[in-house]
Amino acid sequence: MVECDFPECTTFGAVVRFSIELEKGAAGIYEELAKNPKAASGATLFKELAELHKKRMASVENMRQQKLNEMILEPIQDMKRELYLIDTKVPAGADAKAGAQFVMKVEETSSRFYVDAAKIAKMIMAEGSRFMDKLGKENLAIKARLAAL
Repeated sequence: MVECDFPECTTFGAVVRFSIELEKGAAGIYEELAKNPKAASGATLFKELAELHKKRMASVENMRQQKLNEMILEPIQDMKRELYLIDTKVPAGADAKAGAQFVMKVEETSSRFYVDAAKIAKMIMAEGSRFMDKLGKENLAIKARLAAL
Protein backbone atom coordinates (compact mmCIF):
# COMPACT_ATOMS: atom_id res chain seq x y z
CA MET A 1 0.00 0.00 0.00
CA VAL A 2 1.19 3.48 -0.85
CA GLU A 3 0.95 6.07 1.91
CA CYS A 4 -0.65 9.31 0.78
CA ASP A 5 -1.57 12.40 2.75
CA PHE A 6 -4.54 13.99 1.00
CA PRO A 7 -5.12 17.55 2.28
CA GLU A 8 -8.47 19.28 2.54
CA CYS A 9 -9.00 21.32 -0.63
CA THR A 10 -9.51 24.71 1.02
CA THR A 11 -6.93 26.70 -0.98
CA PHE A 12 -5.59 26.38 -4.47
CA GLY A 13 -2.26 25.35 -2.97
CA ALA A 14 -4.01 22.48 -1.19
CA VAL A 15 -5.60 21.43 -4.48
CA VAL A 16 -2.13 21.30 -6.03
CA ARG A 17 -0.79 19.27 -3.06
CA PHE A 18 -3.77 16.91 -3.42
CA SER A 19 -2.82 16.51 -7.08
CA ILE A 20 0.75 15.59 -6.13
CA GLU A 21 -0.58 12.97 -3.70
CA LEU A 22 -2.87 11.54 -6.41
CA GLU A 23 0.08 11.16 -8.75
CA LYS A 24 2.25 9.63 -6.02
CA GLY A 25 -0.52 7.18 -5.14
CA ALA A 26 -1.14 6.16 -8.74
CA ALA A 27 2.60 5.69 -9.41
CA GLY A 28 2.92 3.51 -6.31
CA ILE A 29 -0.07 1.38 -7.26
CA TYR A 30 1.33 0.80 -10.75
CA GLU A 31 4.73 -0.10 -9.30
CA GLU A 32 3.13 -2.67 -6.97
CA LEU A 33 1.14 -4.17 -9.82
CA ALA A 34 4.24 -4.33 -12.04
CA LYS A 35 6.05 -6.37 -9.36
CA ASN A 36 3.17 -8.77 -8.79
CA PRO A 37 3.93 -12.11 -10.53
CA LYS A 38 0.19 -12.78 -11.01
CA ALA A 39 -0.08 -9.54 -13.01
CA ALA A 40 2.96 -10.30 -15.20
CA SER A 41 1.00 -9.98 -18.45
CA GLY A 42 0.40 -6.31 -17.65
CA ALA A 43 3.79 -5.57 -16.08
CA THR A 44 5.16 -3.61 -19.03
CA LEU A 45 2.12 -1.34 -19.17
CA PHE A 46 2.06 -0.94 -15.38
CA LYS A 47 5.76 0.08 -15.36
CA GLU A 48 5.15 2.57 -18.16
CA LEU A 49 2.19 4.09 -16.33
CA ALA A 50 4.14 4.28 -13.05
CA GLU A 51 6.79 6.34 -14.85
CA LEU A 52 4.14 8.50 -16.48
CA HIS A 53 2.58 9.32 -13.11
CA LYS A 54 6.01 10.13 -11.65
CA LYS A 55 6.57 12.56 -14.53
CA ARG A 56 3.14 14.07 -13.98
CA MET A 57 3.95 14.50 -10.28
CA ALA A 58 7.13 16.35 -11.24
CA SER A 59 5.15 18.50 -13.69
CA VAL A 60 2.64 19.46 -11.02
CA GLU A 61 5.46 20.30 -8.63
CA ASN A 62 7.16 22.38 -11.32
CA MET A 63 3.92 24.21 -12.12
CA ARG A 64 3.46 24.99 -8.44
CA GLN A 65 6.99 26.34 -8.07
CA GLN A 66 7.22 28.24 -11.34
CA LYS A 67 3.79 29.60 -12.06
CA LEU A 68 1.47 29.57 -9.08
CA ASN A 69 3.30 31.36 -6.28
CA GLU A 70 0.77 34.13 -5.91
CA MET A 71 -2.27 31.88 -6.44
CA ILE A 72 -1.42 29.25 -3.82
CA LEU A 73 -3.35 30.95 -1.00
CA GLU A 74 -6.51 31.63 -3.01
CA PRO A 75 -9.42 30.11 -1.07
CA ILE A 76 -11.38 27.21 -2.54
CA GLN A 77 -14.86 26.31 -1.35
CA ASP A 78 -16.33 23.96 -3.92
CA MET A 79 -14.07 20.91 -3.71
CA LYS A 80 -14.79 18.22 -1.14
CA ARG A 81 -11.73 16.07 -0.44
CA GLU A 82 -13.83 12.95 0.15
CA LEU A 83 -15.02 12.95 -3.47
CA TYR A 84 -11.49 12.45 -4.77
CA LEU A 85 -9.84 10.05 -2.35
CA ILE A 86 -8.33 6.97 -3.99
CA ASP A 87 -7.78 3.53 -2.54
CA THR A 88 -4.03 2.88 -2.60
CA LYS A 89 -4.22 -0.65 -1.22
CA VAL A 90 -3.71 -2.95 -4.18
CA PRO A 91 -5.81 -6.12 -3.87
CA ALA A 92 -3.62 -9.03 -2.80
CA GLY A 93 -2.94 -11.54 -5.56
CA ALA A 94 -4.60 -9.50 -8.29
CA ASP A 95 -3.85 -10.67 -11.82
CA ALA A 96 -3.33 -8.15 -14.64
CA LYS A 97 -7.03 -7.83 -15.44
CA ALA A 98 -8.08 -7.39 -11.80
CA GLY A 99 -5.21 -4.95 -11.29
CA ALA A 100 -6.29 -2.98 -14.33
CA GLN A 101 -9.88 -2.89 -13.09
CA PHE A 102 -8.69 -1.63 -9.71
CA VAL A 103 -6.49 1.10 -11.13
CA MET A 104 -9.12 2.18 -13.66
CA LYS A 105 -11.10 3.47 -10.68
CA VAL A 106 -8.05 5.47 -9.59
CA GLU A 107 -7.74 6.99 -13.07
CA GLU A 108 -11.45 7.80 -13.17
CA THR A 109 -11.35 9.48 -9.74
CA SER A 110 -8.19 11.37 -10.69
CA SER A 111 -9.78 12.54 -13.92
CA ARG A 112 -12.83 13.81 -12.03
CA PHE A 113 -10.52 15.64 -9.60
CA TYR A 114 -8.59 17.32 -12.42
CA VAL A 115 -11.74 18.31 -14.33
CA ASP A 116 -13.17 19.90 -11.18
CA ALA A 117 -9.81 21.49 -10.30
CA ALA A 118 -9.63 22.94 -13.82
CA LYS A 119 -13.00 24.62 -13.29
CA ILE A 120 -11.82 26.09 -9.99
CA ALA A 121 -8.46 27.11 -11.47
CA LYS A 122 -10.19 28.85 -14.37
CA MET A 123 -11.58 31.36 -11.90
CA ILE A 124 -8.10 31.94 -10.50
CA MET A 125 -5.66 31.48 -13.35
CA ALA A 126 -6.18 30.29 -16.93
CA GLU A 127 -2.81 28.52 -17.17
CA GLY A 128 -3.52 26.42 -14.07
CA SER A 129 -6.92 25.52 -15.52
CA ARG A 130 -5.44 24.33 -18.82
CA PHE A 131 -2.85 22.26 -16.96
CA MET A 132 -5.43 20.54 -14.73
CA ASP A 133 -7.73 19.93 -17.71
CA LYS A 134 -4.85 18.30 -19.63
CA LEU A 135 -4.10 15.95 -16.72
CA GLY A 136 -7.76 14.96 -16.44
CA LYS A 137 -7.90 14.07 -20.13
CA GLU A 138 -4.70 12.04 -19.77
CA ASN A 139 -6.32 10.05 -16.95
CA LEU A 140 -9.21 9.10 -19.24
CA ALA A 141 -6.76 8.03 -21.97
CA ILE A 142 -4.89 5.88 -19.45
CA LYS A 143 -8.18 4.33 -18.30
CA ALA A 144 -8.97 3.41 -21.93
CA ARG A 145 -5.55 1.71 -22.27
CA LEU A 146 -6.19 -0.26 -19.10
CA ALA A 147 -9.60 -1.38 -20.33
CA ALA A 148 -7.85 -3.11 -23.22
CA LEU A 149 -5.81 -5.35 -20.87
